[in-house]
Order: sequence, then C-alpha cells, then structure tokens
Amino acid sequence: MTLKKLISVFITVMMLVSALSSAMSVSATMLYRKGDLNHDGTINAIDSYSLKTGIAGATGETMDQTAADVNGDGVINAADSYAMKLHMSGKGFIDQLYPEGCGWQGFFIMGTPISEYTVLVTDPDNPNMVFAAEELKKYVKLGDPETVLSIENSSSSAEKQIILRADSTGEMGTDGFNIKTEGDDLIITAGALRGTMYAVYELLESYYGYRFYPYGDYELDKNSPSNVPEETDDTQIPRVRYRCVGINGYHNSYVESSTIKNKLSGSTDQSALLQARYGWGIERSGGNGHSFKTFIPEEKMSLQNLTKRCLSDEKIFNICVETMLEYIEAKLADGRVIGHDLTEVTCSYDDSDVPCACRKCGKINREEGAFSGNLVYFVNRVHEKIMKVYPDIRIVMTAYGEWHDAPEKATLNEGITLLYCWNGCANHLLGSDTCSDKGNYLGTTNKKTEADFLKWTERCSDIYVWYYPTNIYYMLSPQPNFENLYNDFRWFINNGANGFYVKGTDGGSFESLDGYLISRLMWDPDMTKDEYELLIKEYLKDTYGYGWMYIYEYMGMLTEAGNLKGCVLNDFELPFDIYSRPYFEENYDRMCYLFDMALNQADTDEERENIERLSVHMHFLGLSAVYESRYVNGTEEQREAYADKWQWLYNYIDSNSMTVSNTQRGIDSPFTLEKSPMVVIYGEDVGDGER
Repeated sequence: MTLKKLISVFITVMMLVSALSSAMSVSATMLYRKGDLNHDGTINAIDSYSLKTGIAGATGETMDQTAADVNGDGVINAADSYAMKLHMSGKGFIDQLYPEGCGWQGFFIMGTPISEYTVLVTDPDNPNMVFAAEELKKYVKLGDPETVLSIENSSSSAEKQIILRADSTGEMGTDGFNIKTEGDDLIITAGALRGTMYAVYELLESYYGYRFYPYGDYELDKNSPSNVPEETDDTQIPRVRYRCVGINGYHNSYVESSTIKNKLSGSTDQSALLQARYGWGIERSGGNGHSFKTFIPEEKMSLQNLTKRCLSDEKIFNICVETMLEYIEAKLADGRVIGHDLTEVTCSYDDSDVPCACRKCGKINREEGAFSGNLVYFVNRVHEKIMKVYPDIRIVMTAYGEWHDAPEKATLNEGITLLYCWNGCANHLLGSDTCSDKGNYLGTTNKKTEADFLKWTERCSDIYVWYYPTNIYYMLSPQPNFENLYNDFRWFINNGANGFYVKGTDGGSFESLDGYLISRLMWDPDMTKDEYELLIKEYLKDTYGYGWMYIYEYMGMLTEAGNLKGCVLNDFELPFDIYSRPYFEENYDRMCYLFDMALNQADTDEERENIERLSVHMHFLGLSAVYESRYVNGTEEQREAYADKWQWLYNYIDSNSMTVSNTQRGIDSPFTLEKSPMVVIYGEDVGDGER
C-alpha cells in the first residue's frame, strides 16, 4: 500500500473514531483502555495517528479524552504521543508505565480534599445514620488509605463538615434524600429509616466513582471525577416503595454489597436486611404469595370436618383470622416490632389450590367474571378484622394462577396491597402491541396482561408486581431481555406499580446483571436509554475487562436470536422456543470468536474465569444447534472438534456444579456423543415449537 493510500485509510478511520467518540463521550467509568482511541480493544498505529491528529486539532473535542490522556496527567499533549510511541516500539507499555488512576489525587468536596472534613452525625440514636457515617469513612479509606475521616456526634466545631441529618418535613419519606453544598459544608438531609444510608452510597457512586455489583463488594474507577462540585443540590425520592430482588446473587451473603447499596428496600428474600442499621426493610411474612396453607392449615380444618378452603364458609374465615392473629402475636413475642421487622402479611391461595366450586363461591365469581372476585371479598373481611387489632400491618393479596384476572366490580380495601404476578410475553415489549394472537406457553399476550394489570389498578389503591427475569427451569438458556427490562419496568411504574418482587435463579450467565439493572430501574425509572446502556457497558467492563465490547456484541446477537421467535413466558420456556435454532447454527462460530477476543483482552484471572463461565450457556445452545450438521453429518475434522468442545463443556458444568435448573446443579446423565447436549442435560431436545 502506498503512503498516500495509507494516509487516506488513516483519515477515514479517524473520522469514524471522531463519530464514535462523540457518541460515547466521557463517562464516569473508563470503558476503554488508555491509548485505544478507536475502541477496538487494541492499541496500534491507527490509535497513534488519531492521537497525533487530535493534538494538532483535527479531531477537536470529539476525541475520547480519557483514552487519549495516556499518562493520566489531565492534559492531552506531546507527552501522551511519546508514551504511545514507546508502547508501539515495545520499549515501555502504557499499562505498566501509567496504570489506571496514576494521576488520581483522592476524594474532594468543592475542590477541597475530603481529609479536611469531619462527619457530623446529628442524631446518634439513629442506627442507620450512624451506619451511613461509618460506611462513608470505610469507603473513603478503602479508596485512599491515607485518609481517615473523623466522625463526631450531635455537634462539631470543625471548620468543614459533612453533616448528616434527618428530614423533619416528611418530604423525603423513609428512603429519599438531598445532597447539598452550603458554604464550606456538605449537607445530607434524608428520610429517617434508610435515606441517610442511600445518600452516602449515592455520594460514593455518582461523585466518587464507586460501583457496587452483586458478585463482590465494590469496584472503584480512579479515572472518574472524584469531587462534589459547588452548588450541588441533588434530591432523590424513589417512586417505588417496595424494591426487592430475589435473584440468588442478591441473597443474604451479599446483603451489604448488592442489596442496601443498590437501594433495595424489600427484605422478603433477605432476612439479613432486618437490622436497625440497614433501616429494617419491608418484610412480607406468611408464605409470601402462598399463605392459605399457613393461615388455613389442614389440621385446623380437619378438626371442624372441613375438606376444602371455601371462602364463603364462615368457619374457614374464622380459622384464617384466628391463625393470622396467632401468627402475628407469636412474631411479636419473639421480639419482632411492627414497622421494623414485621410490616406485611400475605393473605392468598397457594398455587396448588383450586377455586371452590360451591354455589355461593360460584355465584360471586360469575357475577365478578373472575375467580378473584370471591378472594377479594374474603381478604377485605380478613383485613377489617386484623386492622382492629394491628392497624399498622399491611395485608397483601396475590393475583396468581387461577386468581390472576381482575374482577369486574369488587375492589380491595384501602390499605391492602395487591401483588400482581406478571406472566405476559418476555419476548415483546409491554405497550408495543407486537405479540402474536397465540401468545406464550400459557396462551397469554402482553396485550391481555396490560389490560388486566390496568384493570387491577382500578380495583386497588396499591399494587406490586411479581416479576420473573430468569428462566428457572432451563438456566442454560437465559432470557434475551436487556431491552425488555428497561421498557417493562418503566411501563409498570408509569402505570401505577409501587413495588416489585423480582424472583429468579442465578445460572452463571446474565442473571446478576439483570438484578443490577432492575435495582437501578426501580430507583430511577426516569433514566434515559443512553444512561441504561452505559450501566450495562460499565458492568461488562468491570466484570469481563477491556474486551467487554465483544460480550456486548454477543448480547445483541442474543436479542436478534430471540426476536426471530414468537411470544415466550419468562420463567420456564423451552430453549429453542426462546431462541432461533437456525440463528445459533449459523452464528455459533462468530459467537465463539467474540468470546475468544474477550479472553484475549482480559487482564486478570478473575476476568478470564468470568468470561469462561459466561460462555457456558453460549456453547450449550451453539453445540445443541450444530449437533446434526457438525457431529452427526460432519466431516472427521468437524466431529473431532465438536467432541473436544462438548467434552470440555460437560466437564465444566459438572465439576463446577453449575445451576442447570432451579432444582439441579451439575449434570445427572453420563457424557455421550450419541445425544446432543440438550438431550443429555435436559432429557429431550426441547423447543423449536411454533406458536
């Protein structure tokens, strides 16, 4: 290639770089390696040329400033170009000469080092406020070991203060907060229960570059801004009261790193959250959504010769009220406190129950056009009895199974919360009117689900959504729901949802990412799509390293493969009913390439292990899709390559006891090449049906 042609190529690439950099802009996290100006995962002559022309003014402000500031001194100049030259010659590699954060100066408030500040706890009797102060001190020291914040109680004579105080107006509720600079001070005013704690985590994230993910304690990007600017006035009050993520990665062992730090308030699956320092959380007792086996137990029914839970039977009603009162009294005797670790009690059928078909029940349900009609009348009566004794306990009724559809006329009492179990289509967006007439596994479409949910909002004053983001029966086939989560949670919230109970199993693919995104959406449903996409990219970079963009491309392919299929049900759909088998067969090699490229860019053993573990579901679906073409009917070379990869996959799943379904870890069947991976693991070649 002639020099003239080479320069022409460079100029073309430079223009593409400019457009890409302009679209990306500089974010809180350094998504790309220093020196990688064109974001292709490598540092080469094209990046060097782009940097030189950028310094000369050819690219102006569109250049990725973080990637171009190679030496981390805050200025892009000839020194950065020289560092790039050393890297290209092999005389001094950028990562070694200038590690991330080498120019980092610490944490600041209005340009003043945070070390000059004292933390003032205005109410030392508030455990959450005390905990928030300790957390701020802890994470400042973790980020900057030389800085140990001083904490004072009640009053302080310090010149510069970080003042933590409870909101006296009630405007912040239990969880809201305001972060404000005033004179030399930083003042946090927050809801008394959990607001101060949430405000400190917001300070650490949005102003100091911390990220809190489910898989560990924290990530800190020392290339991000680390200053609270002057005239900061940041108020955040959540629109969603009950925020609970029950995906495995969010369970008790990670209560601090993923539950409270992601501003989750629901403790239904996180009993460790029920502590004063965490602000207690909102706890739902009595079997969650399945409570009649607890409150209308068979042993009490048998004493009165009752054989079915007929909600028109006064004896059944009395048993329910009596047992629920006994249950609450036992909790109180055990030390529970209403409003702290005893807040909600469920009153609903179990999923194994069947509607009563007696004359009274049948008459009510026919008049209401739904089995839920009789349930609403029953729960209203129970609620009235319980409120006379314990007016501060919230009763929760579940719309689930046979009782899913809303009644025509009956309404729930003020003070009762409906827990609506969503079972619409996971492959199409709520509000998009794109579902097929046949619907999903249950024959349900989003159009029907939307109408039913909106009808329920007219029948109750408070509504939660029970949401399944994972495929619990086929965990090696994750849902392609990245776009859906952004759309669907916003749809529910904008249409009245005041809480979410998110339930799922962690299968080693994108479930923890789902939980993280859902947590952020519940707190801030008004975030833009670009902000949502940035959350995904940051997570991928912090989890899989600088080759994250290859994983991101693969996520797009999952969405494409899902879009080729029809309506699916979130929590137990068949793998090749979720994804197009021909798509995986055609694109499996490209997917393997993307994971290989991501591995090549990984810097740590942890990143490599994360990538390898993530690849398991990709290889499972890919090898299942190409079994006939590459093993049964393949060449000798193809058969040999297939056998090696399938053997590796089998060994990895089994030796690591990976979650295959909600009831199975590892593989029960012996390895064989006589059956596809799908048949070996799940017993049949599941999916590929048409609806």
